[in-house]
Parts: sequence; C-alpha cells; structure tokens
Amino acid sequence: MDDLKKPILPGKGKSDYERYLHTDDLLSLQKSPQEFLHPDELTFQVIHQSSELLLKAVAWELGRACALIEEGDFANVGRLMRRANQMLEYPISMLHVLETISPYDYHLIRAGLGHGSGLDSPGFLALLHIGPRLGEAFHTQLEKAGVEVDDVYRRHEELFGLHDVAERMLDFDERVHLFRFHHLKLAQRIIGGGVIGTMGTPVEVLHQRMEHLFYKDLWDVRNQITAGANAALEKSRMESGY
Repeated sequence: MDDLKKPILPGKGKSDYERYLHTDDLLSLQKSPQEFLHPDELTFQVIHQSSELLLKAVAWELGRACALIEEGDFANVGRLMRRANQMLEYPISMLHVLETISPYDYHLIRAGLGHGSGLDSPGFLALLHIGPRLGEAFHTQLEKAGVEVDDVYRRHEELFGLHDVAERMLDFDERVHLFRFHHLKLAQRIIGGGVIGTMGTPVEVLHQRMEHLFYKDLWDVRNQITAGANAALEKSRMESGY
C-alpha cells in the first residue's frame, strides 16, 4: 500500500495529484501577503484567475463543438455546449464575490492594476471570437439542409438535432449577455456608473456592449412566431364572430 502513496508522475509535489495539477505552480501565482496592497487582494486575484481558467475551458469546448457542427454531429455538439454553458455559470456567479469588496478598499487594490481591465480578459475575448464561428457553422448546416431558422422551430421534432444546437447557442448567447450585465453592475457598484475605468474606458461603454447579441436571428424568430400565432388567433376570433 505504501507504494501506491508514492508519486510516479514527473514534476514537483509530494503526490501525483499535486504533480498532475501543478499545484505548486498554480498556488504560487498569487501575490504573497507581504505584497498585498490590501488583504482583499488575494480574493481579487483568485476570482479573476479562476474565471480565466474556466473561460479557457469554455472556449475549448465551444471550439470542439464548432468543429462538430461542421461535421453534422449535432448530438455531440449539444453535449459539449451543455458542458460549456454550465461552466460559464461560475464566472458569472463569481462576479458577485467581488461585490463584497468595499469601494474604498478596491481603489487600494486598483493602484496595482496598471492599465489592467476586465475588457482585456483573454478568456472573454476567446468567447467573443468563437461565438461568431458557431453561428457561421450553424447557418452553413441550415443551407445544406435547405431550411431556415423558422423551419428549425416549426419542425423541431423532425429537425431535432438542429433545434437542439440552436437552443444551446441561445443558452450561450444568454450567458454572455448575463456576464456583461453582471460585470456592468459590478463596475457600477464598486466604482460608479459615470466614471472612467482603468483603461480610460467609461463605464457607460460596458452598458453599450451589453446590447450585443451573437445570434440575433435566433432571438428574432420568437417575435415572428408570436406575431404569427397572434394573427392566427385574431383571424380565428373574427371568423367565429367574437
């Protein structure tokens, strides 16, 4: 049994768990207490670093899903996108942890950020890159099938694979929108709504960017479906004399 406790993987660490995850390196990436500008700085760093790791994984899974859309493997697209969307929930929720930092204390931490800004997040920028690629791959498959977005929803049982992919894309689009919204509220709560951020960018710009959607046609089809249903209902009422 003692042999099973001895690490067999190369690298640093007393156990294979530590060596596989490179915990020595991972846990040394934060400032030491002697370097803190404020004791809350550890929380600030850990939340951002954890978010970057999760966003990296989200972008990776979405990249795999994009390739599978191109191959027409819709079942596995749905599986990977569900995974990615579930992981994306955590960076959103962790923004609320940062809301526990006092505005006065934040400005002490902010002094060490230089021109650093959440707008420079490699993980979030990766999502902005993969989002349109998913849309392009999806619409290529619509063209191959000779259908439009409305057909995917009207004939959803017949076109289940495409319908499932469309819904998972909406899940992703919605979560990116929620991330932007909660990031905006965090900025307003900590530094205010009418001020300039660390990159010289007004907080108002965050509000403007929040209006962006990846898949506008998937959202707009809801309006078309409802308008059609309302028109049919009105026609039925008129024909029945009500």
